Amino acid sequence: MNTLPSAYERKSTISTYWHNKACDLLASAKILWDAMKNNSQARITSHSTYLMLMGMSFEVLFKAHCVAQGIENDRLKNSHDLAEIAKIAGFNLSKEDNKILTVLSAFVVWDGRYPIPKKSSQFDQHGKNIESTAYDREKLGSLDILKPNDTFKFDNLHILWRRYSDRYMLKYN
Repeated sequence: MNTLPSAYERKSTISTYWHNKACDLLASAKILWDAMKNNSQARITSHSTYLMLMGMSFEVLFKAHCVAQGIENDRLKNSHDLAEIAKIAGFNLSKEDNKILTVLSAFVVWDGRYPIPKKSSQFDQHGKNIESTAYDREKLGSLDILKPNDTFKFDNLHILWRRYSDRYMLKYN
């Protein structure tokens, strides 16, 4: 009789595996970001994939916190709602962080993989979420113009990611 846990059981219950996978996804996003910075064609065709990888890295990082705490919640198994997963992990999100995670969630669920979501309302809402997060509204005479900001640049998302990773390292390593 074998009493040692299987590899599957170990990887599902030891949070270090989850944190390491989050780091792998972050590194992949960084590689793609660097390639996009150096190649304008990659920037056009890979931005949604970059944001999907960033979102996936946040998702697995938050789930690492949940695994470390022994949290079992049915929503964790099937949800890619990053703000919800962060809250289950015990984080209080600022309004700004919530907006960022909401946008990244859509990239994980569909925008990083498909041209459209299952419902047109999701497409419209995602566009509004991007507009309110990735752009600043400025006046130009009587016109409102949208000016891209740096919210989703790697260095800025990395700062946010490190905040949650550092908390993991302090609490569980």
